[in-house]
Amino acid sequence: MERRNAKEWINSLKIAIINNDLKKLEEYSKREVPEFSSIEEAKKALNLINQATNILMKEKNIIAKKLQALKQNKQYFHIHNTSTMNFKA
Repeated sequence: MERRNAKEWINSLKIAIINNDLKKLEEYSKREVPEFSSIEEAKKALNLINQATNILMKEKNIIAKKLQALKQNKQYFHIHNTSTMNFKA
């Protein structure tokens, strides 16, 4: 049963990576890694974990850049709205 569980774990992680399924990858980052019956199986799992980590880190960087842009836009609009409100005709 353990072997089947490890194989299913590897296959499911593979599918999540192929589909770039961020939600599933996040779930896998919180799951316990099963015990593998061979070094080859463990190497496959390590490779997949590295791929998943890279995908999540890229997404994290994209989100961080978008957040920074939003903060800059907010600051820009705040400054411009404040200056126009003080304008007296």
